[in-house]
Amino acid sequence: MERPNYQLYRNTTLGQALQKTLDEFVGEQMITEGLSKRVMESFDKSFNRILSQKAKNKVVTFKGERLRAYRYCDNVWTFIMDNVDCREVTDKGKVDRLKIVACDGSQKNVLPAAS
Repeated sequence: MERPNYQLYRNTTLGQALQKTLDEFVGEQMITEGLSKRVMESFDKSFNRILSQKAKNKVVTFKGERLRAYRYCDNVWTFIMDNVDCREVTDKGKVDRLKIVACDGSQKNVLPAAS
């Protein structure tokens, strides 16, 4: 069974830099729009594959002072928390704001990201 290739990693620093570079290449007619889309699709597949292979199942707890917002849309949960204590087995830290995006990795059909 093929895993879904979520496009949410395009919003990472790496994804944004890649998209900006591809846009420049398309603008300078160094590559086609179609090739740019294929490169981004390859980025999605690669990012998802590597995360599924390298991510370890670790117990991490989050305790926030306030749940600012939550949303469930298209099988994706989004939580935004304020003043959060994060704890792993050996590490702990505190952040002012934490955004958690949780997707169903077993889902077969994934809607494409809005353009």
